[in-house]
Amino acid sequence: MRNWFKVEAKADAPPEITIYDEIGAWGVTAKDFIAELKKIDAKQITVSINSPGGSVFDALAIYNALRAHDASVTTKVMGVAASAASVIAMAGEKVVMPANTFLMIHNPLTFAYGNADEMRDMADVLDKIAASLIGIYVARTGLGEDEVKALLDAETWLNANDALAKGFAT
Repeated sequence: MRNWFKVEAKADAPPEITIYDEIGAWGVTAKDFIAELKKIDAKQITVSINSPGGSVFDALAIYNALRAHDASVTTKVMGVAASAASVIAMAGEKVVMPANTFLMIHNPLTFAYGNADEMRDMADVLDKIAASLIGIYVARTGLGEDEVKALLDAETWLNANDALAKGFAT
């Protein structure tokens, strides 16, 4: 089985975790990521990201595991941290974005099957997930909830300068 992420420790540098694929079942799963993260005993960790996103629940689990780790975490966007991957990027105490990189945020999406009542229920679930994402982005940026909600509603692409100006990057 191919690993879609890599954990590497070098004697002269903090361990680096690379996430260069989708988040979730077809790429980096929370289960696999967290199992490897638990093996790291270091004061600093760097997480490099180039991902189109994926499962919001896997991303939330990875985000929470990074936030709970004893190490100081730096996240680096190396190409794009889109959708669910943007949540993982927010886990860093430092969020580094080279000038030519991007962050994309949007409201949660899903595929739904069912009757009208089930569709209404799913809309309520999506609103709850959105509230969770808004909380993460507000905590990182210091922006107001309404401003973050407007960015999610617009499916916002931020280049490094935009991300820095709005507080998504440090």
